[in-house]
Amino acid sequence: MEVRVSIPLKDFYNGHSTEFQLEKQMICEECEGTGSADGQVDTCHACHGHGVQIKKHQLAPGIFQQVQVACDHCGGQGKTIKHKCPVCAGSRVVRKVQTHQLVIERGTPKGKRIVYENEADESPDWVAGDLQVTLTEKEANLEEDNELKVDGTFFRRKGDHLYWKELLSLREAWMGDWSRNLTHLDGHVVQLGRKRGETVQPNHIERVAGEGMPKWHEDGDSVYHTTQFGDLIVEYFVVLPDQMEKGMEKDFWAMWEKWRKKHGVDLQKDSGRPAVNVGNGGKDEL
Repeated sequence: MEVRVSIPLKDFYNGHSTEFQLEKQMICEECEGTGSADGQVDTCHACHGHGVQIKKHQLAPGIFQQVQVACDHCGGQGKTIKHKCPVCAGSRVVRKVQTHQLVIERGTPKGKRIVYENEADESPDWVAGDLQVTLTEKEANLEEDNELKVDGTFFRRKGDHLYWKELLSLREAWMGDWSRNLTHLDGHVVQLGRKRGETVQPNHIERVAGEGMPKWHEDGDSVYHTTQFGDLIVEYFVVLPDQMEKGMEKDFWAMWEKWRKKHGVDLQKDSGRPAVNVGNGGKDEL
């Protein structure tokens, strides 16, 4: 049997012990898999316990065909029950919900399979196979999976690395002098920031070493092994104001005009494109 269990990212990061429930076929405990209320099971008189019968069909005058079919008297079981079990109705098995313990180790990869030996569907006629549990990452849910109010709930995982998108205002991206405190999946704080005068370009990528996922190892964090971590990849997005007060617009325009006349670069000229329909002011920028 194969099932998928969805796990929140914080449990992949921190490690967690939980449980899941699965409905499966189990041997009836009331009759111990015999199907009989009194434990009496008789050999089928129609097939003599073989579970099959030989049927003869006439195809043409003098021509017959023999076909082996399942015994319709005992349903191919070879045995009959006079007093059927009231729990399983003589089928010898029932469907029940069973609870399994699930241990998620730190840094467990997505898609990892955990095998529970002989925990698949049961039957008196065969040895139960294995139950294979595949771990998948659960979609982040602020209300259900973020009781600690950590930013890391919305990290995106790719292998051993974590990804985060950070928004900056125009002033912060242009002038610097800002800081951010990200609360990681285990509650520790990762600080981002720039000093005054340090700019951040839109879509700039910053790599914070050692703040990604724990790298899974069979020995875990023990005397035999020290857990190592991937990186946190931060992508910056700059939000421009969609409107300005009249006085602000006037001040900004005057400032740009002043500095572009001193240090402006003619982007139109540098591009090498035909100078058509270009105004007197030119196409330049700081």
